[in-house]
Amino acid sequence: MDWRAHIARYGQRWFPGEPWAKWTFLALWLLAAVLRFWDLSHLPYTHDELSALVRIYPTLWETIQRGVIELDTHPPGVQVFEWAWTKLFGMNEPIVKLPFIVLSLVALFLLYRFALKWTSAPTALATIALLTAMQYTVMYAQVARPYAIGLFTTALLADQLTGYLASGRRRQLAMVGVASVFSAYTHHFALLLAGLMVFTGLLLIQRQQRKAYLIMCTIAMVAYLPNLPIFLKQLSLGGLAEWLAAPDKYWLSDHLRWLTHFSTPFAVLVTGVVALALFLRLQQRLGADPSRWFLPLWGLLPLLIGIAYSLWRAPVIQYSMLLFSFPYVLIALFAGLRGLPRPAAMAIPLLLALFATHSLVFQRHHYGLFYTSKYGSMVDRGVEALRKHGPENTLILYDAPEPQIQFYRRSMGLAESEFPYVQLRGDVNAGQLDDLLRRSKGKVVVLGVSNGSRGEHAARIQAHFPYLWERLDLPEGQVMVLADRPGYVSINDRSLIAEASPEKRTMNDWDIHTDLPVIRDSSGHPTAWDLNGRTFGVACRMDLTREMLDPRDLFEVVVDVEAPDTITDLGVIIELVIGDSTVLYRSAELDQFPRGGPVSLVIAAARADVQRGPYRVLMGTYIYNRDNSPVLVQRMRIYRREANPVQYALLHPVTRLARTP
Repeated sequence: MDWRAHIARYGQRWFPGEPWAKWTFLALWLLAAVLRFWDLSHLPYTHDELSALVRIYPTLWETIQRGVIELDTHPPGVQVFEWAWTKLFGMNEPIVKLPFIVLSLVALFLLYRFALKWTSAPTALATIALLTAMQYTVMYAQVARPYAIGLFTTALLADQLTGYLASGRRRQLAMVGVASVFSAYTHHFALLLAGLMVFTGLLLIQRQQRKAYLIMCTIAMVAYLPNLPIFLKQLSLGGLAEWLAAPDKYWLSDHLRWLTHFSTPFAVLVTGVVALALFLRLQQRLGADPSRWFLPLWGLLPLLIGIAYSLWRAPVIQYSMLLFSFPYVLIALFAGLRGLPRPAAMAIPLLLALFATHSLVFQRHHYGLFYTSKYGSMVDRGVEALRKHGPENTLILYDAPEPQIQFYRRSMGLAESEFPYVQLRGDVNAGQLDDLLRRSKGKVVVLGVSNGSRGEHAARIQAHFPYLWERLDLPEGQVMVLADRPGYVSINDRSLIAEASPEKRTMNDWDIHTDLPVIRDSSGHPTAWDLNGRTFGVACRMDLTREMLDPRDLFEVVVDVEAPDTITDLGVIIELVIGDSTVLYRSAELDQFPRGGPVSLVIAAARADVQRGPYRVLMGTYIYNRDNSPVLVQRMRIYRREANPVQYALLHPVTRLARTP
């Protein structure tokens, strides 16, 4: 049987396969639906979803112009769909997410048909088993962004192209064109994969089909022309270097570990099945089956292009972008399972699904971590504090994107006057925040931060409000409630690891000039060092790798000074050093504060702020009195604050859950 007869062996049946294969697929498909629809009413929006929803404007043209062309890096297809969908049904989370979840399930059915026709039932079922329960596919199915739709449109293209190669039906050729255009308007990497698929079809079609196929390609390209100016503008932006790092040498291994849920049993099982498939494939005598070359091409070329572009032009590669091509990697790896006995062909997919589901729930903690909203939690805690203590006794501070905070304020039906808060992300510097905190004595402070916030906020607030009443650790965010008086429960999430003053010092890593003048009080006790006429004088150096318990532990340097009445150019510096190279340099500047009076300068850093690897990282911190001003330094302290253990839990191993509720 040649390859064309092989893919045509099921005819035009919409649900191909032997009864046992169909029932096994339906069991997997039901599991996939349960995992994706589980507790849908409590599934919150992610940052990316909110960023899209706040870019929906009253008119379609405004949504495209302002929401896509000016602010987005994706094609307009999904944004246009969400504009229409939310106009009809509103912005309630389950309603907005519903079509994306449904299309992700349809994509599984299309991928089953495709894999079954090109390979075999064991290969198709093993592939679907992983796609059913991996966090990769479950999570992105639950996100109302281009990923689920792109998986559907590219799977539709692969399925209809297969049907056309087998039967030559014009209806299927038309669907190839429609799926190509939909893919192009959904995501740039979906466009890339669709282009590879269409090019593959051009190589495989029969000679008499070439004219019709080229006409279809021409119509699809014409249909894409309206988006071409948008694509060229987005391409000119380069990439996402403002917030995304280029892939390092650990990127691929991290991706593989994430795919297998950082679970050794799951990884061993998947590796064993892949090894079995490769072993069986070496024993099989296969004809000139084109899937042997185009499946690896479809699966791996987007990965290679994404990495190359990220390294040589600008960072773009993310796990989400590879979702569309990922199924074809699995199909290629499992292709050798063809010919397995029926019991093994049913047992292997069920085992894969079982291990994936167990690790999804109990090791990745998907339904606990992914089902929390940092922005919703920030607003909830703020509202709770306002109701409990009153607006006159509550100070709410957020370092988080303003549109997302406003979205939840409006969704809770709160007027701006009912929910006063201060947005720290923007023009509020350390001195202005310090002044606000001084004027807020006696209040309860709610601090909400998300990725990208400054690490000094908590220490800055605790200089005035030292008691931590509540700490809520969330993926990509954190909420703290602090006060200047003890509560029923006070949390101590940081420890003092070094301190120096004219009276005492801890640790032996201080470098304090022995001739540094000391100011004494009326009883003769030393109270401060006098830096008048000196550039340096107080410094500390420590092995950060030795002192940390977690690479994300935050090391906070707090320096209490008495600022002079004159203009000063003094900063507290923190440096992280690997070998002979300074890899991080930050400062807290005294000139941001009012002249005269006591000031606490705060600066912070973490081991995770610099490159990974088996490097010994040293932290140096010192006072840099650039203009030799008459500043009095009372003491210098270094704290280690416990890391948020789930800060990056959606993409990193979950080693432990949050210590506090």
